[in-house]
Amino acid sequence: MRALSRHRGWFLSALLVGIGFAASTYLTGRALDLAAAHAPGAPDLCSRLFGASCDATLGDSRNWILRVPLAGWGVVYFTALGGLLFLARFTRAFEAEALLAALLINLLGLTAGVALTARQLAGHTPLCPLCLSVHAVSLLLLFALRGAGARSVAEQVATLRDAAKWLVHSGAGMSERARWNLVGFASVALLAAVAYQWIYVESALRLPSEPRSQSRAEIIASFRGAPRIALPVAAEDPHLGDLAAPVRLVVFESFRCAACRRLAGTLSRLHEQFGDRLVVVYKHYPLSKQCNGRLAQDMQPGACEIAWAAEAANRQERFWQFHDAIFAAGVDGSPGAIAEVARRVNLDPARFLADRVSDSTMARVAADIALGDRLKIPGTPAVFVDGRLVSSPEARVLETLIRYELGQTEGFSISSTNGGRGPRRTAARESRTAPSAVRIASSPFQ
Repeated sequence: MRALSRHRGWFLSALLVGIGFAASTYLTGRALDLAAAHAPGAPDLCSRLFGASCDATLGDSRNWILRVPLAGWGVVYFTALGGLLFLARFTRAFEAEALLAALLINLLGLTAGVALTARQLAGHTPLCPLCLSVHAVSLLLLFALRGAGARSVAEQVATLRDAAKWLVHSGAGMSERARWNLVGFASVALLAAVAYQWIYVESALRLPSEPRSQSRAEIIASFRGAPRIALPVAAEDPHLGDLAAPVRLVVFESFRCAACRRLAGTLSRLHEQFGDRLVVVYKHYPLSKQCNGRLAQDMQPGACEIAWAAEAANRQERFWQFHDAIFAAGVDGSPGAIAEVARRVNLDPARFLADRVSDSTMARVAADIALGDRLKIPGTPAVFVDGRLVSSPEARVLETLIRYELGQTEGFSISSTNGGRGPRRTAARESRTAPSAVRIASSPFQ
């Protein structure tokens, strides 16, 4: 009976390691594609399996360590566990020690998994259902490894004590068997190092070179040097948050723009982070000659069709769900791909088809394009924080500028001229909407 239990433990351990490795490899590949702003080669399994995309988590720069995504460290983790299981199963002299080492590594992985799960459930990072599933696999693996082992806790503690003595005394008193154990463990460590090196090289090939990090003072000085523009915003514009929020972020995007795709997760995170103190307003600027006459060539075929479809989704108050799903899928603008995204976000099919081709929808997109032309935006995404163009709209830069603007705008005073009826924004806030004559640098589109 005990042998049968051990056999089940071995089988479950191998199965769980395989599942964890496969899931981590998929998440790593998708994270690398998102970081490089490539359309992922694999389907969005998170959306298909759980109804929620993991791209916001995978694209979050906080989920990278040493320029390797956390999912990549998961690949290294399961590679090491797989190597130890192989060593224990097929080199029986190492079985007890290898299973003990696997158990210790599993406990380390569980500790990290609990911390990451707590961050997601607390809302500090976006929720990734498939990532949580990997952590659950790691938890189940703890019980499977215990079932595969044959030694008691006391025996395992004694083995650890002996290993500690060898390390402290630089191998003094180490048996021949223990020396061969070290050779086996070194082989597993080399296997894990190869997995890490492979992921690191893939990351280095896909990620842009790391620019010199600007200080907060440099970021703010560059921002204040940009002219402040009066950007018209209407209630029908797609927006996250209250239009009366203290800080307004307006972004011009094209749905086939690689950098816009990379920015999508940042916008969602900033909205969650700052809540009702920030409003994010979307403006269409598709980089296709089909609807954008400013372009000398068709840079992104299909971008206009997606913009019209997104505006149709906005008519059903599902713009941001459509926005996130389009970027997650990386669609090419074909009718079938757009229809699939519309189905996924539960749009009324008949109304969606009618609104996509309506004159009013095309006029809304055209109005945004005309505004972008008047501003001579230098590319997409073009991000304005309180009317000032942000030259480098990276997550850290945007967070710094939003905090700076909040510091400038959250002062309130009771004015004697308004009869004491309530708080009045300070002059710093009012200056945000003051019109000014602006000339932005010429665009590469022309």
